[in-house]
Amino acid sequence: NSELLGNLQGYKHSKEYIATQGPLPETRNDFWKMVLQQKSPIIVMLTQCNERRRVKCDHYWPFTDELVMYGEISVEMMSETKSPEWTITKFRLGYADETQDVLHLNYTSWPDHGVPTVNAIESILQFVHIVRQQANRTKDPIIVHCSAGVGRTGTFIALDRLMQHIREHEFADILGMVSEMRSHRLSMVQTEEQYVFIHQCVLLMWQKKKQSSITSDVIYENASKT
Repeated sequence: NSELLGNLQGYKHSKEYIATQGPLPETRNDFWKMVLQQKSPIIVMLTQCNERRRVKCDHYWPFTDELVMYGEISVEMMSETKSPEWTITKFRLGYADETQDVLHLNYTSWPDHGVPTVNAIESILQFVHIVRQQANRTKDPIIVHCSAGVGRTGTFIALDRLMQHIREHEFADILGMVSEMRSHRLSMVQTEEQYVFIHQCVLLMWQKKKQSSITSDVIYENASKT
């Protein structure tokens, strides 16, 4: 369904992301089928299952390391690592004679329709960096979802693209990029607050880039003197 799913361009190649709404009890089997069909090695989840006493997304993966069937697809938890702001889980999918490993990265501190606090900018950028390290190992699409699949999902994709762009360039057209994303999927980066948050994150990216170039210049100068 085109309202529920969007293929989005990445920094290095087209159709790098699949943006989708959070699976519901009646759609979770189809969700795992899509993961298998698209050969997606990474799922980025930017919501909690329940927020403010409202269900935002089904708990569409196994609670324990026991194998669970979702339609014809088996899903088994292989490992789980928890930190205060995110959880990283490795799953093994099985269908007929095929198996596929999938990394599930769940950022749990991002409010719906809102943004992480200014103090959490470092944390969200670290999470984006962790996802990108994994994504660089594949050319298959990354699945990204929150609850509706537009606000937090769009903001994350924008930050991932911008982080790669800023490493190689001295400028960034945030408005142009968000407009291009919206041409593929309506309401990407849903609120003004999320749009401002992207700018705050980009400011920190520039500062870090400047600091690292100063540090490397000092190292280079010291090396040239010896």
